[in-house]
Amino acid sequence: MSYYDEEDTDRFDKTLSMRRPAARSRPDALDQRITDRRQSNVRILFGSIITIAVLHLAKPVAVPVALAVLFAFLLTPIVMRLERTFLKRTGAIVLSLGITTSMLGIGGWWIYQQFSAVALEFSKAATSRNVDEKLRFLRRRGGSTIDLVERTLQRVADARDKPERPDLKVRVIPERKTINQRYKEVAPTVETVAAAFLIIVVVFFIMRDREQLRDKLLRLAGRAHLTVTTQAIGETSQRISRYLLTIALLNIGFGLLIGLGLWALRVPHAALWGVVAGLLRFVPYIGAALSAAAPTFLAFAVFPNWITALGVLLLFLVSDQLIGGFIEPIVVGHRVGVSPVALLLAAIFWGWLWGPVGLLLATPITVCLTVGGEFIPALRIFSIMFGSEDPLEGYLSFYNRLLLRDRTGAIAIADRYAESSTMEEMFTDLFIPTLTFAQEELDRKRITQANDHFIKDVVRELIIRFGDRNAGTPDPERHIVAVSAAGERLSLGTLMLTQLLRSEGYSADFFTDLPEQELVSFINEVRPEAVFVSCTNPDHLEQGYALLQLLSMNFPELAIVAGGSAFSRDRAKALAAGATYVPTTLKETKEDFLQQRKGARKKAARVTFSGTRFRVPPPA
Repeated sequence: MSYYDEEDTDRFDKTLSMRRPAARSRPDALDQRITDRRQSNVRILFGSIITIAVLHLAKPVAVPVALAVLFAFLLTPIVMRLERTFLKRTGAIVLSLGITTSMLGIGGWWIYQQFSAVALEFSKAATSRNVDEKLRFLRRRGGSTIDLVERTLQRVADARDKPERPDLKVRVIPERKTINQRYKEVAPTVETVAAAFLIIVVVFFIMRDREQLRDKLLRLAGRAHLTVTTQAIGETSQRISRYLLTIALLNIGFGLLIGLGLWALRVPHAALWGVVAGLLRFVPYIGAALSAAAPTFLAFAVFPNWITALGVLLLFLVSDQLIGGFIEPIVVGHRVGVSPVALLLAAIFWGWLWGPVGLLLATPITVCLTVGGEFIPALRIFSIMFGSEDPLEGYLSFYNRLLLRDRTGAIAIADRYAESSTMEEMFTDLFIPTLTFAQEELDRKRITQANDHFIKDVVRELIIRFGDRNAGTPDPERHIVAVSAAGERLSLGTLMLTQLLRSEGYSADFFTDLPEQELVSFINEVRPEAVFVSCTNPDHLEQGYALLQLLSMNFPELAIVAGGSAFSRDRAKALAAGATYVPTTLKETKEDFLQQRKGARKKAARVTFSGTRFRVPPPA
């Protein structure tokens, strides 16, 4: 017998009602779809390039507006609570913005004062013996690199300390500056103040008119997309609010860990470094590293030993790995529905486009695009690329692993599926669609026979494995036999059905290529409730019909189930040959079989004498 002479599930839609995709379109319609898809991809590419260029050129306006929207999302939950009081909406917004602006202003002033004190401490520590001794130690260990750094610093110091020639008299004549030059000196300050004022104003109006803004977006979407747009807006606002709250709590925790750790190590200005660490950590991935530089160098300069500086560095490393490498990818990535890789790529892109502010806005913008892709077809590419969920359906991911001959990966997917699904759900939702899709691809000659054989072998192995795992306690009074036509193995559909019956307490025997007389003798001995005959290859139909006739003639009262794609092609002929039942769907066949056998057992009279069972045949 050839090992691969069967056509397992090549027409599963006729035997076990697999959900076959829509029929293949005519060539002209298929070509039109391909052309439309290519044109759509070109439009998306050019649209993306134009959007990126506009965002870069409009940075002075786009960045404050984006920050205003971010603060509006952050403050809206607070405003919604306060506006229920006597303050009403306007008072709640003014109070929230006033408190937030005051806290930011006072915090900025306190940080500025602290940094002024730190600068003095740095200047004193830089000339201390601690630095000289450690530099000499590094010079002995580091070699030419430390020598080069020291020579460079020495040249800078010599140039700074070189006295001016005494015989030259210098008279400083102040340069008369133009208005343009004077404006350039104060332009950064003016632009910062103007941007801050613009942010405050935009935040105020966004929160005051949030319902009107939402209704205007719904009006733009149109009546046909009203439900989808409403869901998208609500989902986006909820996810971003959850993200901001979660990331703020994580950063506060990171700052507390750093502040307490530095205080325990007696590093000066531990509170300042804790606040700076918490703030800089809003910049994804590089903020924690930047916040570690200053306190590490300060510990290096102030303390005579190396332990404190190394302890500071280790404190930042462990804290960042604990929160950023373990907690944040799980908590934040799960809550916003964005994969960690997408967050990293988004941080790189927006940091390149808008600088440090882009790093801060990277995750909120990515969340908006991801959620929008779940509701808006034009943005679906972002939902697929950035989403944390598997972009392939369960059975397509399973099929993909099998197509790559990744047996371990396919088994892992099946095991994960089994954790939350029953065996019957696994068969109908995972295995059967996979086999159907594989057969369709084989018919289109997109995969080889070797691929098809590998897929069926792994599925057969998994069917048996999960059948053994979920088998109930075998009842000797409930017995079934499965047999295939000559030259074949049992069809996968028959194998699934019998494994489901085993989970209901049936004991089962499986035979392939068993001689007819031996099969008749075995059935006559065990007296099973049913025999499942499998035939999948049309070339073996005559042998299959002959087997049905043999069983029906010798056991007219026996329930004979004819399964397999070959039998399903002509149900009437299979029934005429002696089959009592030809399966349609896996679930219906199982339920019909259990119901019929339950009724048959109620009508059948069984009497047991001295261990011998006599059975009155049930009605046909």
